[in-house]
Amino acid sequence: MKKLFIWVGLLALLFPASAQLGLEGQMRSRAEFRNGYRQMPVPGTGSAGQVAQRTRLSLFHGSDGRVSTRISIQDIRLWGQELQLDHNPSFGLYEAWMELRFADNLSLRAGRQELRYDNQRLMAINDWAPTGRTHDAAVLKYGDGQRQLHVGAAFNQSQDRLFDTHYLLNNYKTLNYIWYHRELQPNTSLSLHFIADGYEHPDDPSRLYVRATWAGYLSHRLGEFELRLYPAYQHGNTRSGQNINAWYLMAEAGRRFAPQLSTILGIEIFSGNDATGPGNRFNAFDDLYGVGHARNGYMDYFTNFPNHTQNAGLVNPYLKGEFVLSDQSSFSAHLHLFFLQNTYVHEGQVIDNYLGTEIDMVFFRRFTETTSIVGGYSVMFGTESMEHIRGGSSEEFAHWAFLMLRLTPRFL
Repeated sequence: MKKLFIWVGLLALLFPASAQLGLEGQMRSRAEFRNGYRQMPVPGTGSAGQVAQRTRLSLFHGSDGRVSTRISIQDIRLWGQELQLDHNPSFGLYEAWMELRFADNLSLRAGRQELRYDNQRLMAINDWAPTGRTHDAAVLKYGDGQRQLHVGAAFNQSQDRLFDTHYLLNNYKTLNYIWYHRELQPNTSLSLHFIADGYEHPDDPSRLYVRATWAGYLSHRLGEFELRLYPAYQHGNTRSGQNINAWYLMAEAGRRFAPQLSTILGIEIFSGNDATGPGNRFNAFDDLYGVGHARNGYMDYFTNFPNHTQNAGLVNPYLKGEFVLSDQSSFSAHLHLFFLQNTYVHEGQVIDNYLGTEIDMVFFRRFTETTSIVGGYSVMFGTESMEHIRGGSSEEFAHWAFLMLRLTPRFL
């Protein structure tokens, strides 16, 4: 790390004034108390506690507005995870891309990069997760102020090969997408998103199963209200080759009642399979590479669709409120209700669709422009149906708390 700072200092001296050089950092330490996080407790289990830390260093360079690059390395660890005198190199590559600007409104970015669009429901950086999420991809970008068009593609290999393209990792083998965004009028915007990801058959490398997802994101501001609608449809094939016929819908309305108070009332619906009459098609919607923590409760019971609902889908009505306490602090409270969208059978009986209720409370305080502290407490009131879907016991008190310090300095 010391050598890296020395090299960055030399680069800053050597590059001409016309070149832009930036060095940013991120340090994030998060302490957690867990007694019902992701899964309800069972009798006899004790609470868990841990502190996770992410340290990230990002170097950015731009030259004459035509070529730019960004390289980010990060270290992820739990406090005490390694013996103090052991030497275990752990830095990994988070970002490494270069962007060529052919014209003022046309560019190409290639390399490991973040992909996030709209409310990050289908493509997100997953910032809550210590690792975050980046993709090895190439993205062609066009934008003129009123319109944006992104065309992205990725092709993955697990090792250097001379013949064949057998991909051994549990990632997509191919990814192709088109994202189009348009400002329809000052208060209305529309995004259209098409994503096609391909997974190799586990036993036959020549067979590639492609899944297609079509989505639209509409946002409209009407006075003090902001209305958002996000429908999506999925078809194609699952990783095992089964035909897909699945859908998703998000609808929400936000309103600011005063400078200090704003609320959001909404619902998310993920289609699921009917366990009492399974057909030839797979009806459970997959949220692809999107964010779950920010959408379906901070306790992360439902972040991996359709696995976390046993393919039965989810209905999540929610109410969110944010209170601005001062210029530097705020408090938010969220209420989530969870229901299965379709039927699920346990020991020959159809279970009740109501899974439980979650309450999240978060306090945010900014100390400086680069430093903040965030603390939260959440409670899950699960039902017997939640036991069958996510495990644990509904008789036990499920709660979780965290305290996080964040520092985002800019060195150059």
